[in-house]
Amino acid sequence: MIRLRPSIGIVGAGKVGGTLARLWHAAGYDAVAIYSRTTAQAEQLAGFVDGQVVASPSAVVAQADLTVLSVPDDVIQVVAEAIQLQNAAGKAVIHTSGAHSIDVLASLAEQGVQVGSLHPAFPFADVERSMKALPGATFAIEADTEPLRSWLYGLVSMLDGNPLVIPPGGKAAYHAALVMLSNYTVSLYGAAARLLAGLGADSDAAHGALDTLLVATVENIRVQGIPAALTGPLVRGDMRTIQAHLASIQDPDTITAYRALGQLTLPLLHDRGVSLDRIDELKNLLDNTCD
Repeated sequence: MIRLRPSIGIVGAGKVGGTLARLWHAAGYDAVAIYSRTTAQAEQLAGFVDGQVVASPSAVVAQADLTVLSVPDDVIQVVAEAIQLQNAAGKAVIHTSGAHSIDVLASLAEQGVQVGSLHPAFPFADVERSMKALPGATFAIEADTEPLRSWLYGLVSMLDGNPLVIPPGGKAAYHAALVMLSNYTVSLYGAAARLLAGLGADSDAAHGALDTLLVATVENIRVQGIPAALTGPLVRGDMRTIQAHLASIQDPDTITAYRALGQLTLPLLHDRGVSLDRIDELKNLLDNTCD
């Protein structure tokens, strides 16, 4: 008989595994087996979820209906290949990587295990804060078989999450989207802070200006959506301002980024009512490397 609510096993008791296990346990799931390279970490998590610390990933899979491999990306395949089962009937294993597809679990699929992935689109800072903030996040799901697909939808639903189904071959593009927004927002913040520092702004003043702007921008995107949230000289067609920006930036990498980001913004301008002629003028301005 297929269980509607699977028992959970955790391999890797760090921030991701610890957060998910504790939230699912609070929602009524049984976390039956925990393994981590750091025994103390496994014991701590087992205490939170009333689970049992076991000696190997294979032992986790043997005891749980659904095992979550929340280990570093580079060792997912290694861990999966080390798991050997006497009986794979009714077993499922997923990983929590945003970058890797379910292909890294091929050795388990060959043993008859259902395989998939569940990636929270969320920056895990620490377990306590993540437990408060993770509910409501989006979770990328890869699962082609039942009951695994239903199990994953249920786990996401228990966290008030939004499922995002990733088609075969789509994981790299999905992860690239997250990296562009999350990681490179930090990069852009750093570049902007350096420009302000070059004007003599102290750290408090620079971060105060940028923090306020960033928070307001995110809120505009949330409320108004794209492209309505777009502001600035491109959408106004303000050629002189852009020329002044290009003339003021001295660092070659920063000016290259400014041009590239401007080009990336051009497709949004048409939807904001900017004329094709003005869009072409802006494109030429951003393309021109001999201002």
